[in-house]
Amino acid sequence: GPIAEVSAATETFVKERVHQETGKKSQVTIDDACMFLARFENGSMGTFESTRYARGRKNYNTFELNGADGSVFFDLEDPQYLQYFEYKNPETGGKTPGHLTGWRKIHVTNAEHPYMDKWWVPGCTIGYEHTFTNALADFFAGIESGKPTQPDFRNALQTQKVCDAVLESAKTRQWVKIG
Repeated sequence: GPIAEVSAATETFVKERVHQETGKKSQVTIDDACMFLARFENGSMGTFESTRYARGRKNYNTFELNGADGSVFFDLEDPQYLQYFEYKNPETGGKTPGHLTGWRKIHVTNAEHPYMDKWWVPGCTIGYEHTFTNALADFFAGIESGKPTQPDFRNALQTQKVCDAVLESAKTRQWVKIG
């Protein structure tokens, strides 16, 4: 569900930089790092982190979702795979035996993938640009069908409300409800 409230911290590690155009030192007014905790309306919790100082990472946009029955993990630096962990056996409903547990790496470029008809032939690796291809494919399909697509401007507004609450929380050092 939607994010209900956040608690955040931001930091500017480099306080001054040489301006690229003027060559003069100037004060840095943007954050180098941000972390926040989120409570969702459905009772779940999340952690979010961004930093320009993850020097060994190129575009390490990841998400991991964990629940009582399993987990999923996605890494935009390795976009042709979705990793999946199953705690419960879907066939029996019981706990998966320990010797059968482990993360499964699901290759998403097989012909069954819902966006495969917008990409290269099945099995070829995908990259960063495919996220934009997918978004455009959904947008054009929505225009053609007359049906709304996701994300939409309401989603963008909600995202901006979360970002504003994160900055307010970092400033006040308090939990902030999403308005």
